[in-house]
Formats: sequence, C-alpha cells, structure tokens
Amino acid sequence: MKSNYNILGLKDNATSEEVKKAYRKLAMQYHPDINPDSPPEKFLEIKEAYFNLTLNKPEIKDTYTSGEKVFSRKYNRWFTKKEFDELLKKGEKIRQKKEESEKEEALREFDELKQSWVYEAFPYVAIFGAIFSVFLMLDFYMNNSLKPVDYLKTNRISLVEGMLVGSAQPEYIISEIVTEDQNKKQHKVSLRGEYGNAFYGSNNIKLMQTPIFKIDLGYQLNDVLFYDGYKKKVFHFPLAVFSILLIVLTFLFKNPTPFYYVLINTAVIGIPILSMIFILGSFSG
Repeated sequence: MKSNYNILGLKDNATSEEVKKAYRKLAMQYHPDINPDSPPEKFLEIKEAYFNLTLNKPEIKDTYTSGEKVFSRKYNRWFTKKEFDELLKKGEKIRQKKEESEKEEALREFDELKQSWVYEAFPYVAIFGAIFSVFLMLDFYMNNSLKPVDYLKTNRISLVEGMLVGSAQPEYIISEIVTEDQNKKQHKVSLRGEYGNAFYGSNNIKLMQTPIFKIDLGYQLNDVLFYDGYKKKVFHFPLAVFSILLIVLTFLFKNPTPFYYVLINTAVIGIPILSMIFILGSFSG
C-alpha cells in the first residue's frame, strides 16, 4: 500500500509547502473538470492523501507484517524481523546519542556562562537589588519628612482648552505651586483647584517628601496637607517586587536552560538600570 507521500510523489520528510505544491500540480493533471479522461478514483486518492497530510491525520499503520517480514512505510521497503529490530535499535541509539550530544552542548554553554561577567556580577547585583528593595519598602511605609520652603509663585493651568485661566471653576484648574528650600533648590507641586491665594505670602509652608529618596509629595500649609495627585509612590512596590522576584527565580532555576539565561541576563542588566532610572527620577523630581 502506498503512503500518502508516495501518492503525491513526495519523500516522507516533505514539508507542508511541498505537499501543497504537489497537490496543486496533480489536481491540475487529474481533476475530472480539467481532464475528463482521468479516472475519478485517481483524483479521490490524491485528494484523500492531501487531506490526511494537511490535517495532520495519523496513518492507519506505520508498518505491515507478513509472516517473518515487516514492511515499513517510512523506508518504503520490506525487512526481516531481525533487520527491522536492528534498525529500531540503531534509530534508538542515534536518538540517545543526539540527546547526549545536546546535553553536552548545553553543559558546555553553561560552563561558558559561568566564566562570563554576567554570571560573576549576579551575586553583587542580587545583594544590591535586595538592599535597594528594602529601602524602597521603607521609603513607602515610613512617615513623610517635612522641610520649610518659601513660596515663589503659582502657575495656573486650565484643564479646558480655550478657557481663560482664572475664569474657570476651581475643579478645572491646576495650581502649580513653586517654592524654594534653604538650599535654593526649587520644588513644584501640582494641586487641582485654585490654591494660589492660600500659599501667597505664607510663612508656614512645609514640603512633604518621602524620607529616603526625597520624592516631593505635596505641601503642609498651617497643618493642612495638600497632596500632589501626580506625584505618588507608584513605582516603589512594582520595582521592589520585580527585583526580589527576579533574584529568587534566578537562584531557583539555576540550570543549563534558556529560561535561566534569560533570568540572569535580565537580573544583571535590568535591576541596575531600573534602579538608576528611579534614583535619577527622584533627584530630578
């Protein structure tokens, strides 16, 4: 019995694209509408073989046994049972040898990784990431620090395009309060509403900041707190969780696998970069 590949005139390792091309060619040759003299059974055989291959239907049998002989569809020939058993053993040895070769290659690549700067840098990055995550969580949970500042000006921004600032209702105005601390550094805190008059000329303005990274969060004016809705501790938790999770996973999945390579490279490169972006952002903010 011919295999589906034989019917289409293909080798057993033919690709799906080759199967499609062979079917189109044979269909043009044997389709009853194109060639009325062609036997209908021939086109049905071609069509069935094509569907079996493209729909990935398994063959009914891979081998056929007749007495002491075995026919292999894969090799398209008869073997004695002894020959076929030896062929199977040989195939199994080749498969095992290939697996061993792949394992050896993976171990060689793992040994090369151990000699790389990425592998050597990971313990230091892990320590830095863990310490930095602790500082992030402390900065998130500790009470805000307060320091005196002097009022400079208020920049009023309208939230409605085309509307004059000052004529809009308070909820449509952003008041950007600009102050200066004792080190002559300016701070800008944005508040929704008309607050310029409240801060103008006041001698009791205190800037609220996170205790460690000094991120501006708002002002305290005469014991009243004004929080900046645009400056929050939104990156503390994600960055801390990301760093700790990445470090833990890199330790847990230390094996010669692609997943481990992705983890260790992401940790060694990603943690320092994200940490520096956060620190530089807190300074500029």
